[in-house]
Amino acid sequence: MKNKMPIIFLLILISVIIFCLVMFLVIYLSKGEDEMLSIGSVSENVILEKTFEIANIENIEVTQEYGDITFEENSEDNIKVIIYGKNTGNANANLNHNKLEIDYKNRNNFMFFNFGLRKSEIKVYIPSTYAKEINTKVDCGNTKINSLENAILNAKCNAGNVELEKIKSANIKCDVGDVRAEEIGHKCNIELDTGNVKIEKLALKEDSKIKIDLGDVKIAETNDIYVEANTDLGDTKINKNNRTSNVALKINVDCGNIKVEN
Repeated sequence: MKNKMPIIFLLILISVIIFCLVMFLVIYLSKGEDEMLSIGSVSENVILEKTFEIANIENIEVTQEYGDITFEENSEDNIKVIIYGKNTGNANANLNHNKLEIDYKNRNNFMFFNFGLRKSEIKVYIPSTYAKEINTKVDCGNTKINSLENAILNAKCNAGNVELEKIKSANIKCDVGDVRAEEIGHKCNIELDTGNVKIEKLALKEDSKIKIDLGDVKIAETNDIYVEANTDLGDTKINKNNRTSNVALKINVDCGNIKVEN
């Protein structure tokens, strides 16, 4: 029986490869070369566009299944929502009791390995002065947010990266993906199963923490805080540390390196 195991494994591997090639050929023949070249790109088809008065909004909640969530600066004093995708009926943007709820359910459009499918995208154009909560949830896709130095972000993702410019506080929990931030100015709570955290500047005013099962943490600059770092398997380097500080940053990594340059 043991001698047959490599043969069985090889047959399974060949079957998977053949299946993938067949899927690729079917999509190629049905979509054509031009559309095949757009695999993984963002859709340009607008399925929803709405504008909301910012004075009426106390909270923003954005949910995306397969695709990206992007916040960009709006020079006007309102919040504009544009959703790019395929099915209009699956896109919603409504104001309920001062909460702006935005979601796009597009799981039914998903195909194996995303062959022949463009990503959807939810774009929110928002004034940089916005100072309330933003809640995002993505099954598979990236979250990108422009400078909102007075806003609080609560982000969840199963698979995808979170990219931030300047933000007040960031609470992020992801299964697989990287977190990159230019500046976090008050508090952070970041938890990843697999992924890296890279932050250019921390200016913490409250105790914060970063926890990763598998991945590296790299912070270029912090204010005068105490950094308590621990890694089970990896290297730790903290250039400056103030043990008497009233603010502490706890970094725990199961497997990976920790580097705080200061």
